Amino acid sequence: MTQEMRLASLERTQWVILSFLALGSLAFWDWRITLGVIIGGVIIIVNFKALRRIVERGFSEGGVSKSFLLKYALKFLFLLAAVAGVAFLLQGVINLVAFLVGLLTIFLAILAEGMRGYRYTNEETDKTDGT
Repeated sequence: MTQEMRLASLERTQWVILSFLALGSLAFWDWRITLGVIIGGVIIIVNFKALRRIVERGFSEGGVSKSFLLKYALKFLFLLAAVAGVAFLLQGVINLVAFLVGLLTIFLAILAEGMRGYRYTNEETDKTDGT
């Protein structure tokens, strides 16, 4: 599996997990919970896409430049500002715990992709061993 396919698969997995979390949040019958999960998930997915673009451009230039480090630091600060801003400005509108659960979509997607890759690696090893 190539790096590009792994990243595309990770991005798809993030959207699938966010969909499941949003559907699961509907069981609480509170729109604040669902909205918090969706906003948190969208922020972290957009952050991952921005990080991917920054890293791809940074390494395609041949080496790690100061502009790469500056862009990465600014993106990280923007993520912190976005999370803090949403938490502060929308604290009465969204459920903050649900917002944090939405932010976990990247962690859950990486975990799911890691397990999928581990299973794929084990299947390949079993085929080559003849068992």
